[in-house]
Amino acid sequence: MRKYLVWMVLAMLTVAVAACHEEKVYKIGVSQCSQDDWRMKMNDEINREVMFHENVVVEIRSADDSNQKQIDDIRYFADNSFDIIIAAPLVADAITPVIKEVYESGIPVIVFDRNINGDYFTAFQGADNKAIGKAAAHYARHLVNDKAKIIEIRGLKGSTPATSRHDGFVEGLEESGSAGIVAEAYGDWNYDDASRVADSLFRLHPDVDLVYAHNDRMAIGVSEVAARHGIRPRIIGIDAAPEIGIRAVVDSVIDATFLYPTEGHRLIRTALAILDGKPYDRVTSLPVASPVDATNADIVLLQNESLKEETGKIKLLKSQVDDYWSKHSAQTSLFYAAGVILLLLFGWIFLLLRSFWLNRAHQRQLVEQNRLLEDQRDMQKSLNEQLRVATQSKLVFFTNVSHDLRTPLTLIAEPVEQMVNAPNLTPQQHSLMQIANKNVKILHRLINQILDFRKYENGKLDVNLAEVDFSKMMTEWSESFRSMARKHDIRFIVDMPEEEMVLAIDAEKIERVFFNLVSNAFKHTPDNGTIRVSSSIRDGELTFSVADNGHGISKEDLDRIFERFYQVDKIHPKGSGIGLSLAKAFIELHGGTISAESELGKGSVFTVRIPVRHVEASAVTPCPLINENDVSAELGAVDSVEIVHDSEKPLLLIIDDNRDILRLVGELMKDDYNIITASDGKEGVRLATKYVPDIIICDVMMPVLDGLECCRIIKEEISTSHIPVLMLTACSMDEQRVEGYDSGADAYVAKPFSSAVLKARCKSLIANRKRIKEIWHSGQEAPVAPKPSLPAPGVTGASNDIDNEFYNRFIEFFTTEMGNPDLSVDTIASEMGLGRSQFYRKIKALTNYSPVELFRSLRLKQARALLTGTDKSISEIAYEVGFSTPAYFTKCYRDAFGETPSELRDKLSR
Repeated sequence: MRKYLVWMVLAMLTVAVAACHEEKVYKIGVSQCSQDDWRMKMNDEINREVMFHENVVVEIRSADDSNQKQIDDIRYFADNSFDIIIAAPLVADAITPVIKEVYESGIPVIVFDRNINGDYFTAFQGADNKAIGKAAAHYARHLVNDKAKIIEIRGLKGSTPATSRHDGFVEGLEESGSAGIVAEAYGDWNYDDASRVADSLFRLHPDVDLVYAHNDRMAIGVSEVAARHGIRPRIIGIDAAPEIGIRAVVDSVIDATFLYPTEGHRLIRTALAILDGKPYDRVTSLPVASPVDATNADIVLLQNESLKEETGKIKLLKSQVDDYWSKHSAQTSLFYAAGVILLLLFGWIFLLLRSFWLNRAHQRQLVEQNRLLEDQRDMQKSLNEQLRVATQSKLVFFTNVSHDLRTPLTLIAEPVEQMVNAPNLTPQQHSLMQIANKNVKILHRLINQILDFRKYENGKLDVNLAEVDFSKMMTEWSESFRSMARKHDIRFIVDMPEEEMVLAIDAEKIERVFFNLVSNAFKHTPDNGTIRVSSSIRDGELTFSVADNGHGISKEDLDRIFERFYQVDKIHPKGSGIGLSLAKAFIELHGGTISAESELGKGSVFTVRIPVRHVEASAVTPCPLINENDVSAELGAVDSVEIVHDSEKPLLLIIDDNRDILRLVGELMKDDYNIITASDGKEGVRLATKYVPDIIICDVMMPVLDGLECCRIIKEEISTSHIPVLMLTACSMDEQRVEGYDSGADAYVAKPFSSAVLKARCKSLIANRKRIKEIWHSGQEAPVAPKPSLPAPGVTGASNDIDNEFYNRFIEFFTTEMGNPDLSVDTIASEMGLGRSQFYRKIKALTNYSPVELFRSLRLKQARALLTGTDKSISEIAYEVGFSTPAYFTKCYRDAFGETPSELRDKLSR
């Protein structure tokens, strides 16, 4: 059903998109430098042309003869994402920078009427103002004689039309031979300024014959000023706007005006050609029209009135067409909406029918599934009951076993404690007994925890309340941890109030809770860390907390740490997982709560809250059950005995994260081996690379880097690949052993192990390695590499291949450099990528020779081959195999083969 609904929605979207497709609308900005009759005419032409293009919106702004306002207008168009800008610059020097900025930003620019300084435009449209000026000069020649006095009223200073119209007028006068201009002034294109300057000029030149004004407004102003002065010069203007210039000619205010073409429609068409990517003329020069004077002014004015009337009709017609299209669009939308509604209606009816059919089929399936689920539920109940009974039986069995373990554990604990204090033990025996005594105490405490927890689950664990001073008790408990804190440089802070805190508690159980929380803090706080213990009584409640800045606990584990047998670190556990759950049980027996807050990398805070109660008895001070020896058994390490290194013994590296295992194995093996130890896999790899031991004993489960990965790295490293690795683990499954052998392990010994088996296995691995050396050595009649078909028993193929590759490289390099008498161990070690000591131990392990002995042996065997197979002299052979003198060569040869080279040659020549 959902699939059909999706298809229907897609169909409706397709129809809606097809119905609502809109053509892109272009925004055109027009910046006029001023607001006059000529520009009003151009604006009408622009708006009239826009009516024929539905996808065009135009906005016209006038600068009102202000450079700053025109700059702001152009920036407004650019900032508001107009597609193209059309501008008539007021003054070229002022407006050119902003037009250049807009043009270089990627917005098309059309400059019209007036030009700018430079080529920073997409297109230019304008009349030839110089040609207009020249035409005005020729027309003036027909109005007045050659000696006539002429005044010129120019436009705005700095505007390009004013400059061009002046230059053309002057050039035209020179061509016609007229007397020229007697005076000129700037009228700034407006009526008022032109009237003012004309008044001054008429006072200076009352006999003027002709006035040439750069536009009609200034010409009209000049005419009115001349009338006030009582003179009647001929006056010529430019623009020929219908309501100003042409009307002034008809009313005989001025004598003539030259038509300055607007061509607003052409600007819009050029802009659309640019936006649509069509061809266009980059520079368009508009033609110069004939003058409008008394002979044709009426006709031109009449044509303009007719044009205005037709424009009005066009606007009315466009309005009606727009209304029609609006109604048509509404009807079209309604049609599409009706179609979509019908389609949805049919689809909905289909979906309803289909849903009805599917529901009937689903109901039949649900009935069958419910029957199956009920059967499964009954079976699950039966299995849960069986599991409950089995779990209960296991717990009972486990509890009974724990009870049974107490007797043999007691029989073990007392003799062990007596042996620890015996004065006649050797240091090795004393160290081993310390390890046994420590772990007996840990086992005893674990059995007590299991039995107490079982009592709690059965509701048989009682609380023996007694009035105590908790502040005094907590201070005594804390003292047991002081020496451990000093040993690990941990700041152990006990924050207790000075006043007494008397309440009724079961001191033995609360002491065990305190011991569990503080010992956990010590286990997970690094050296130089901080542990804070604090307590207080407030609002009838005792609160004490244990805070540390150790590793912290993740949010996922924090919610489960009080569950029975739950361990945060399942791979490298530091406890049994029962301590916190038992602590919670003890606190709940007191009607209190225990909670934990933690953040990874910042530490943990455990808080205990117990309601204050009292019994009818005075406060007592019970003897602490846990002392400094218990703390040392839980957290401390057995004192190590100094191991004396003997250069004749093989070097053994022991890698294990349990300090007691490290000490035990070290004590067992120190008589036969020199011992070095590492507490994790990463440290083990570093020591193996540095010292290149003869054998490695490695635990599987370790932090930082586990034993399998540690073994893999050692076997893949050229300097350590030959070292046999014995894995020491509690894992006994075949799959785990296979994984270990795949990682390069040479042998496995399972925990608990026999010292005799461990010693024999190590001795066997070293003996196998020595047999490989002997095979390689016995097969070297010439300096060749050992054959890869001779792996020793227990040595993996991968490590054997690495050793063969190493030895082949060594032989190849030595053969090449054999003739060099200065060839040293350091040189070859560097070439092989090893340090001197690493190279020495590697060669010694592979061949049973020191590097110097191996060099001499290979050189002598090569010399013997040359003596028996060539006619070279003894001296030549000595130098060729790298001896510095023939005499030393002869001595070494006699020591190795029992005869001199000369005696060998004599024997061969017989």
